[in-house]
Amino acid sequence: MGNEKKVSEEELVEKYQQHFDKNMAMKLLVKLRKATRNKPKVIAGTVGGIVTSLGKLLSALDNPATPTHMKALIIGAIGYILLPLDLIPDITPGIGYADDLASVAGVVAAIGIYSDFSLEKLDAYIDQLEG
Repeated sequence: MGNEKKVSEEELVEKYQQHFDKNMAMKLLVKLRKATRNKPKVIAGTVGGIVTSLGKLLSALDNPATPTHMKALIIGAIGYILLPLDLIPDITPGIGYADDLASVAGVVAAIGIYSDFSLEKLDAYIDQLEG
């Protein structure tokens, strides 16, 4: 895992925002959370990290207080997560999302103050969908 390529902010915006799809991102978020919600954190691993990162990105994107330039970065970061053919394909068990997580970490850290995401809120949303 030490050889992940860090994606620059410019690359996230220019190259990956074309892959942005909010509905697909929500579906992926729900699917990944359902697959990891009853698993210990150590087993959920990188997929659990993607759940948290993607949730924070979507939450900040929906926040009207998030500055426009940050929303552009968020859209690029979500597009990068959704792009199935990146440095390590997302279908690779266990490590497929590792490069995604490493690449979007800076954006997730920068938008933290604009996100009110929590796993509890996501779980309640999933329970509502299923109920």
